[in-house]
This record gives sequence, C-alpha cells and structure tokens, in this order.
Amino acid sequence: MEMGTETLYEELQNVLRKDQISTNITVREQHGRDESYHEPSNPDFVVFPSCAEDVRAIVKTAAAHEVPVIPFGLGTSLEGHVIPYDRGITIDFSVMNEIVEVREKDFLVTVQPGVTRSQLNKELKKHGLFFSVDPGADATLGGMAATNASGTTSVKYGVMRDQVRDLEVVTPDGSIIHTGNLAQKSSSGYHLNSLFVGSEGTLGCITELTLRVYGIPEHIVAARAAFQELDDAVEAVVSILQAGVPIARVELLDETSMVQANLFSETDYREKPTLFLE
Repeated sequence: MEMGTETLYEELQNVLRKDQISTNITVREQHGRDESYHEPSNPDFVVFPSCAEDVRAIVKTAAAHEVPVIPFGLGTSLEGHVIPYDRGITIDFSVMNEIVEVREKDFLVTVQPGVTRSQLNKELKKHGLFFSVDPGADATLGGMAATNASGTTSVKYGVMRDQVRDLEVVTPDGSIIHTGNLAQKSSSGYHLNSLFVGSEGTLGCITELTLRVYGIPEHIVAARAAFQELDDAVEAVVSILQAGVPIARVELLDETSMVQANLFSETDYREKPTLFLE
C-alpha cells in the first residue's frame, strides 16, 4: 500500500468501523466494472456506509486528500460511470437498504439508496401499490435515480426523473441537502431533483429518496401483433396513443430481434416486426 493510500486508510478507520472498509482484491475487482464493455479499473478501497453520516464522513475524508469518490449500487448500469479510472474510494450502498416509510394515502414511499426495485415492490404490494420504473434489471433505486433509469413502462408512467419527489444528497463538500419536498405542486426554488437525477454520481451521493408510487391496476392484458413492415408497426403505436388506449408498455422488435428472441425463448413467433403490448 502506497504512503498516501496508507494514510487515507488510517483516516477512514477513524470515521468507520474496520468491517466497513475493504481492500480485498476480489471485492475491489467486483467494484471495478459494470455490465458494459468498458475496460475495468479497481478502486483503492470499497467502503460500506450504513447511514448518511457515514457517507458525509467518507466524502469529507476523500475531499481532504483530493481522492475521487464513486457511488456504487449493484453495477448493472451500462454507462461505465461506476468504473474508477482514477482509483479512489468506491462507496457501496448495499447496506443502506431500508424502506424508511410508506405513505400509502399520499402515494409516496421513502427509501434508502440500496433498496432494489423488487424489494420495494414486494413491500408495496401489501398496500395495493407498485413502483413503475422497470429498467429490466433488479437495480438499486439510488442507482436508478443516478442514471435516470427508464424501461418498458415509460410510455405510461414516465422515467425515473418523473417519480422523484425528493432526494437526500451528500454533496462534495460533505453537506447534506434535500433537493425537493413532499408537495405535488411547487414553483418555489430551483428544480434540483432534475439536476441530481441522471447526474451519475458526479454531483453528490444519494442517501435517501422519496418516490411516487401507483395503485396496482385491477386488470392487466398483454398482446402481441406482427406486421409486414417496420413502418406499419410504428404507425400502429402512434394510432394507439392517439386513440387514448391506456398502454402501459409497448416494445418494438424488428425481424433480427425476433429471430434471437425465438432462439433464446424456444418460441415460434413470426419473424416479422412485432409489437409487444400491455
């Protein structure tokens, strides 16, 4: 361990428990990549905070040493932003996975960043509610906010930015701020939610989120429609939306994608431009 790195490690031990800091090469390798094609690069340390005050202490220590800090959820993203090319400290939020409060009458929920989408929906189901953003992976909600995740339900419910009512964020100087409030309507102040959602961890570390949730529909119907031409499928989507049909999901697959879908799922769907609808 280099002299500067050793000093940083000692200072991290002063603000965190020893079991919250890892220099293990396997753990570092796990946090040196995501699901993208980008070349891996390992951090110097991986830390596991349990609360916002831990994150504040980590960020302040890193700032004093001018060391990069990289927030990390589950590493399911494809953008490469969690790969620490300048090394530094990776903050793994997996321990901060508490559902803080469900306000079912307000259709709001407050969670810590390490809560996953499936974990949240399992809890919300007890209240007849669900969280709408479905990026395809069981990502953490902090990571989904950091990347402005979308998914198949965006056509009806919108993307992650549309669901965030408030964020608790630790900024690079160690301050803890809130970017919004619980109000549905507010024209006062800057719209900080939209600034931090999608910032990919470059503006601060998200330590708590208040999110909008929805009632589970009484009926859900799925459909599949094949077309001779790709343009016909696109026009069909436009017509469906113009007609006001309450579509929650609509996905378009071209001929090549249908070939691969049949191979993977062992189905015999027509290998033509196809719409999958819900």
